[in-house]
Amino acid sequence: MTVYSLAPAMFDRIGSGLGGAAAVNRLTEVRRSRHLIMLRRLLTHWPGDSEPLRDVLERSRIAAPDRFADVVSAPMVGGWAAIAGRGVTRDPADVQAMGHLAAIALVAAAAAEIDASVRIPVHHGAAMLPGLGAVVAGGHHELEATTSHGRIVVFVDGAGLEVPADPAGEARGWLPLRKLDGGTSRVDLEDLHPYRHGHHTPPAGRLSTEDAKRWEALFGETCQLLTDHVAPRAVELSAGMSSLVPLHRVNPDAAQSASLRHVFGACGLTQPLSAHDFAVTLVHEFQHSKLSAFLDMYQLTDPRDRRLHFAPWRVDPRPLAGLLQGVYAFAGVADTWRSLRDEVTEAELRFAESRLQVDRGLTAIERSGSLTPDGVRFTAALRRTADELLAEPVAPGAARSAERLLADLKAGWEARNTLDADVTAPRRA
Repeated sequence: MTVYSLAPAMFDRIGSGLGGAAAVNRLTEVRRSRHLIMLRRLLTHWPGDSEPLRDVLERSRIAAPDRFADVVSAPMVGGWAAIAGRGVTRDPADVQAMGHLAAIALVAAAAAEIDASVRIPVHHGAAMLPGLGAVVAGGHHELEATTSHGRIVVFVDGAGLEVPADPAGEARGWLPLRKLDGGTSRVDLEDLHPYRHGHHTPPAGRLSTEDAKRWEALFGETCQLLTDHVAPRAVELSAGMSSLVPLHRVNPDAAQSASLRHVFGACGLTQPLSAHDFAVTLVHEFQHSKLSAFLDMYQLTDPRDRRLHFAPWRVDPRPLAGLLQGVYAFAGVADTWRSLRDEVTEAELRFAESRLQVDRGLTAIERSGSLTPDGVRFTAALRRTADELLAEPVAPGAARSAERLLADLKAGWEARNTLDADVTAPRRA
């Protein structure tokens, strides 16, 4: 088994908050390895004979290793594998969740252009072919599916439905996975996948054609904005962000977004109100993705430290590892707002706020005494970025407003948590 690590220079670049395309590609390799380990665990605990699936997966890997890698590296594979892995410990095991591996194997076989036959599960009336789309399946629980010469046929009520040669095309009984093409970046718009949930807000259902067009138009504007004004972030996103999960908008006045630890290169979000909001959200969430993949290799904080800390962007207390995740994300946010100051009126104030959030949160981490040697090195790189952000001149009014906002948030935190903001307390079980 390969043990992954990073060259010192790449370690420091990622620690700074901006690793670049090569670093993102390395993190993708790391997460692919994790996916493969999770798949092996599921096959080991397979309820029945796992050899037919093992055979399809192995033949696919041998026939077309790069295409196989693309299939198993997909973000939704990580999300599904985490859910299915938890189902392994149940009695009985969650057979339907584990059965999604058959759909992954089928898609890998089609990509490798080898012959295979499997039975794929149905969720909420549709059989998902990850990365391609879904077959309308009515009341069935599973469907027979075959592939030969790269084409997939799924049998519903005795009739074969051939997936279009261009899976994005429309066909009777076929729901294509939509893609957002922003020119510099292309992502899947995941409004079908049965394992796209897990965020703090439920996923939206299948989007209307009109809604999907609005997403694509806004995504195009966002990619152009990033390319023109935040080019290094655009490069990273192009290399690593590959899936977006539309979330149900619970509060019409507030946008929401979230990333999941097991899902690298994807995030859930409500439809943003503007291109600059979209840009900041993508950078924010991809920072979480990068750090989560980095943590597959390195332990940065002492897991025995169960103290809670003030996070200068929310009113609930956070454990040290959560505080570090937030600081790392806001380092990207501050960098993005800084770069948009000539384009977006609110960017000056938002930059002033977010750089203070990074500084205050990072200071608490540095003073915690609970960083590992790798954590000390990582936060030293992040501190260099924070100091660079603090050295940037801002309008005096924006600076004063940012200080007031942070003081008000801290006061609210103290009132809500009855903890001294500078003294951590034991975490409640």
